[in-house]
Amino acid sequence: MEPALSWGPLRLGLGGNRLAGPESFGPPRDAKESHRVVHLACDSGVAVIDTADCYGPYWSERIIGEALSRRDSRPIVATKVGVVRDASAGWSVEARPENLARAAEGSLRRLRLEAVDVLQLHHPSTRIPLEDQVGALQDVRRRGLARHIGLCNVTLEQLRRAEREGPIASVQNHLHALRITPDDLRLVAYCKDRGITVMAYQPFAEGSLLTEPRVVRAAERKGVPAAQVALGVLLDLGDHVVPIPGSGSTRHVRANAEAVADHLGLAGRVSRPPAAPTDAEHL
Repeated sequence: MEPALSWGPLRLGLGGNRLAGPESFGPPRDAKESHRVVHLACDSGVAVIDTADCYGPYWSERIIGEALSRRDSRPIVATKVGVVRDASAGWSVEARPENLARAAEGSLRRLRLEAVDVLQLHHPSTRIPLEDQVGALQDVRRRGLARHIGLCNVTLEQLRRAEREGPIASVQNHLHALRITPDDLRLVAYCKDRGITVMAYQPFAEGSLLTEPRVVRAAERKGVPAAQVALGVLLDLGDHVVPIPGSGSTRHVRANAEAVADHLGLAGRVSRPPAAPTDAEHL
């Protein structure tokens, strides 16, 4: 089946969780650097910028909306609804249909879009029928406020149930090189057959994978950065798989783009912007 989402040559996304403050809570430490990250990601040819209304909350979407409003073209923009933060930075699922619709409208305002490219259910609630949650997002799509609907943190069985409510364009699950189970492989294969994009979040396991001995040894044998090994394992799962590492640093955005370009044999065929004047050192 033809994929619902169309990508450019660089099969890489930018996760927007680190554009907000520490632990994705509060404003960013350096708002200018967060804006630079978005612009560099666009200039590097990333396929998608992914965020959520709970990152900040709201800060990540605002920064992305402000940055993209200054550009003539942009990558696919995806956001997630259905998770909220409390005053102590805790996370909780809030997926009542009326709240999902209201949250989607707020995301559009912050992203400065008439319609978001991909509106995703951040995490299924166990207290509300999945069909009601997905149905609410499909209603948003039918109103013209979202072009596609996606799901996050779901099983294959949940995906099949969700498809009964309408087309699903993407699944976003936690995948990394040392955590790919038989269930993950079955889901990835099903998505390929159905034309569903798989977005792999936290592909570096919050950075720990880059110093993991097996990954480091593989990188040394191949003579490539550890990031290229970690991302390459995911890219090799299929041309419908897009890693979306989160970053608040231009240095890491550049390194990730170069790693993916080299792995895919795109060196010299995708943009490699010059170094930015200031690079934050945090991952």
